[in-house]
Amino acid sequence: MSAASTSHHDIRRHFDEVLDALRRGTVEMGSLVLANTRRLTEALLDNDLDIARAVVDADDEIDDRYTELERLAFETMARQQPVAGDLRFLVTMTRLLYEIERSGDLVVNAAKGLLRQEGYVLLPEVAALLGRIGASVAGLFAESIDVLADLDGGAYVRMERRDDEVDDLVGEFYSMIGSSSDALGFEVAVELSRVGRYLERIADHGVNIAEHVAFVVTGSFPEDEKSPAPADEG
Repeated sequence: MSAASTSHHDIRRHFDEVLDALRRGTVEMGSLVLANTRRLTEALLDNDLDIARAVVDADDEIDDRYTELERLAFETMARQQPVAGDLRFLVTMTRLLYEIERSGDLVVNAAKGLLRQEGYVLLPEVAALLGRIGASVAGLFAESIDVLADLDGGAYVRMERRDDEVDDLVGEFYSMIGSSSDALGFEVAVELSRVGRYLERIADHGVNIAEHVAFVVTGSFPEDEKSPAPADEG
């Protein structure tokens, strides 16, 4: 092997190591958001302000990771001038980082609502349904991080079905809050409706992660592969 070939091989190996480090770092960041999501559900169900504060504080590390990884992605694009699949991977990673970071912000928003109210005690039926939503959202988001870790390009449809289940639970949650608003109190009912929306959006971000992974693997978005319905012939 010539010196030039060896040098090219070394450069490619280093580039692949950077891409892998970026993917692994993004997975780790997602795992932090997942842990905070589960912590949030605990804070809400137990009316625990200390845990809620821990949720807010934990977001600093997530934001730091986001900044570092986003910088790595853009610096790699600028210095390596990647083409084709490598460029697609790097651009998509910046979008994945946003999806994860935004999910982390939504978790914090819900925790801050509990702190604003200085805690609130949930009705048993509301707590039970909220617990189901929290578990479903955490399960969906955990799967989205696994999809990223494994670069599973075929998970989008499965994730969409799980998201539909979350949407149904949140819709039921809104109805329950509305019918229980007198017992809960107006301000708590409003705050809980926000919590439902935040959790619903976290699930949406999980689906988006699966969609972006499909794009990395296949070069097209799942929605683009759906064929339009044939026109009626008259």
